[in-house]
Amino acid sequence: MKHARLALLCLLFLPGLVIAGQGTVPSWCVAVWHPSPGTTGGDESIRVNRDVLDVVHPFWYSPRADGTIYAHPGLENPQQIIEWRDQGLIIIPSIPSSVFEMLSPAASRSFHVQQIAELVETNGYDGIDIDYEGFPASTRDDFSAFIEELSAELHARGKLLTIAVHAKTDDTGSWSGAAAQDWTRLAPAVDVFSIMTYDYTSRDKPPGPISPTPWVLDVLAYAASVLDLSKVHLGLPFYGYSWQRNRPPATTVSWTSIQLLIASFKLNIQRDPGGDAYVELNTRGLPRQTFYFADSAALEYKLEQVVAAYPALGGVAIWGIGGEDPANWDILRAARPANCQLQP
Repeated sequence: MKHARLALLCLLFLPGLVIAGQGTVPSWCVAVWHPSPGTTGGDESIRVNRDVLDVVHPFWYSPRADGTIYAHPGLENPQQIIEWRDQGLIIIPSIPSSVFEMLSPAASRSFHVQQIAELVETNGYDGIDIDYEGFPASTRDDFSAFIEELSAELHARGKLLTIAVHAKTDDTGSWSGAAAQDWTRLAPAVDVFSIMTYDYTSRDKPPGPISPTPWVLDVLAYAASVLDLSKVHLGLPFYGYSWQRNRPPATTVSWTSIQLLIASFKLNIQRDPGGDAYVELNTRGLPRQTFYFADSAALEYKLEQVVAAYPALGGVAIWGIGGEDPANWDILRAARPANCQLQP
């Protein structure tokens, strides 16, 4: 039954097919952020699944408050760049940040833009991915101006600009970080919106689902109202969280490690109403633990719902590779409706 449903998806969403009056599906990309804290084995995941991967966002750089960019020791890897290029991957490094002083005044912002553009140009990258998170709502206009200026600079050089944004179901969202990102203003400037549709339950909350499908659909409903969905990559978690004594903070765990626990203690996998998997360890002599995690069954369910409801979606972006359910990649192979056409 499982494979029959996937085969049906492939028939329904063949590349170039006209979908319910919404035109063709010209491009559907699979991107990964790498490396992911708390997981190992991401290099192997990329190598083994190259056939279904299109874009890699290496986390090698960070900004300083003065607007300069620095490379993290031991991460920037020229040999890895050569291998990824030989494999045909689009390389768009991700710059994460929780500092915002370089966004204002205008002179500081322009200096920061030039620093990023020079990084991309010097290394021959295909573009840059901006992952600036958790800013106060007061930075909203400055952040938009930064993205607009960076877009003009990169596009003039023939480079791509992608951006990771907080998931939300309306303009302001439920907290300041989401409010600081003005999707309507940002939309014309960027080539790809990667919406981080995970951490619905963060590590700082009591146990709960990481990426429930109903919430994901609500986020996409808002995105569809303000964005061109062909530019949107849906964030997919491939990781899990463990809560000891059912209290935060949770720790990041892999699917592989959870499978060992399931086998050792004969645990039963349960499903949240939103499709997420979880298990509970309640064994004498050990602290009680709850594990929520991503697996192929949850991914299959999510993609069935998402692709059916939003066939114009431009692809997915994966967080947490390394130790993931290997069947996740088979689900992506079967469910993707088109090949990636993203180009600098």
